Amino acid sequence: MTLIDEKVLENAGLSPEQSRLYLSLLEGGLSSARHLASKTNLGRALTYKILGQLTYLKLVEKKKTYGRIALFAPTHPERLKELLHEKQKLTEQSIATLQSSFGSLSSAYNFLQGKPNVQFFEGVIGIQHVYDDILEIGKDIFVISSPINDGRQEILHLIREQIKRQVEQNIKTKAITPIATGQPIATPIEEDEKHLITRKQVPAEKLHIPAQIIIYGDKVAITNFKETLITVLVESKYIAETFRIMFEYIWENDVPSNKNNSV
Repeated sequence: MTLIDEKVLENAGLSPEQSRLYLSLLEGGLSSARHLASKTNLGRALTYKILGQLTYLKLVEKKKTYGRIALFAPTHPERLKELLHEKQKLTEQSIATLQSSFGSLSSAYNFLQGKPNVQFFEGVIGIQHVYDDILEIGKDIFVISSPINDGRQEILHLIREQIKRQVEQNIKTKAITPIATGQPIATPIEEDEKHLITRKQVPAEKLHIPAQIIIYGDKVAITNFKETLITVLVESKYIAETFRIMFEYIWENDVPSNKNNSV
C-alpha cells in the first residue's frame, strides 16, 4: 500500500495509525495483533488500542482465535462511506445546534468588544425567535404596537399564543397601542388584566408606526409588518435603555383612549 492510499483514508476521517493498520489488514488479510504490530511498526500496545478503535468503527472484526491468539480481519471498505455519511449528518446537526445558540455566543463576544449584537430575520421565524427569547430571558416587556392588517392572521395567532405562554411565566406586558377603527384585535382589551397587560391607547394618527417595537432585558426587537416581514434584534444595554426611556416619555405624555385594539 502507498502513502497516497493512507491519505485517502485520513481524508475520510481515520487517523494515520488507523489508516495504516486498516490498509495492512486489507493487504494481508486475517492477522494477529502481534503480526500487525511488527508489520506496521506501531508497537503491540498501540496496535491493540487501534484495533479496538477500528472494531468500534466496524472497520475490523475479530474473526476467531487459535488458542489464546486473536485474529483480526478488515470489513468491506463500503463501511468508510457509511462513516462519512454518519459524520456528515452529525456535522449538519452540530451546525443547526450552533445556529440556535449563535446569537448568545455573538452577544457574549460583542459584549466584551463593547459592540451591540445585531441579528436580522425574515418572515414569521423572526417573530417566533423573539418570542422564544422573551420567554428564555423571563423579564417584563415593553411594546409599542404596529397595526396588523387582515392579511396577517398568522401573526395574530402567534401573539395570542405568546401571551398565554408569558402569563404562564408571570411575564408582564406594558403596551402602547395606536387605535384605529376596524383594526384586528389579538386579545380583547377587557381581558388585559388576565393577560398581565397594562395598556396605554393612543390615537392611530398620532402613532401609526409601520414597525412593532418590543423592549425586553437588554434587547430591542423591531418588526416591520409592511410588505415583507423583517425583524431586527439588537442587544445593547444602552440602546435598550434609550428605547425604554422613549417608551416611558410617550406613556406619560399621550392622551389615553377607550377604544379597543391589540398588542
